[in-house]
Amino acid sequence: MTEMEMRPARSAVQEPFDPGDRWVPVDRRWLGLDRRTILPALVVLALALLMGSVLPAINQSVAYDDKVAAGDVIEVDGGVTFVPPVGWGITDGVRSGQRPVSGSYPDTATVVDGDVSFSIKTAPFQGDANALLEQIRTTTTALDGSQGFHFTSEPTDIVTASGDRGVAARFQGARSDGLIAAFVFGDRGVQVTAYGSPDAIDNPTAEIAAMIAGIEYANEGKR
Repeated sequence: MTEMEMRPARSAVQEPFDPGDRWVPVDRRWLGLDRRTILPALVVLALALLMGSVLPAINQSVAYDDKVAAGDVIEVDGGVTFVPPVGWGITDGVRSGQRPVSGSYPDTATVVDGDVSFSIKTAPFQGDANALLEQIRTTTTALDGSQGFHFTSEPTDIVTASGDRGVAARFQGARSDGLIAAFVFGDRGVQVTAYGSPDAIDNPTAEIAAMIAGIEYANEGKR
């Protein structure tokens, strides 16, 4: 007697089709897309267009109400001042002598001219200017991620008109080129950033250099 291979019999009942959670009914599709996802996608696209094209265009054409006049000096927290060029727009910060009601000057100030922006930020820091510049590079690279931020020059020693020494390096990003400078006054670090589109940032180089050279520390005797 020949041994027969025993196999389980196939069930005559077919299991019901399970389309899964990703299946979208035909009446809820448009050009193959889930209608529910179209509006959110359009919102994201609109925001990207706004941030990438519209706002920069507005920034270039807007007439700033608060423009730098002859003799204006901008001051930030810690007694750090600089003199912006006449006609630039003040978008952040206050003039020296106009201390806010809080009693302290803000720790940031920004002036702009068309597509070019120049800003100063101060904060407590322990170390020298080289260490501060390296910290700025490391932090910015981590935040920028895939956007391509990187220094395009080695750090260079710079000296202000009042004799304060710092370091500076040029950088390049996905959307802008610029310069970052670092100073340390006592226990306070100063970050200077000038940036703009690759075409725009080269034009006002002399004005940017003059602003950096004009940086002063009001508490010179306390260092």
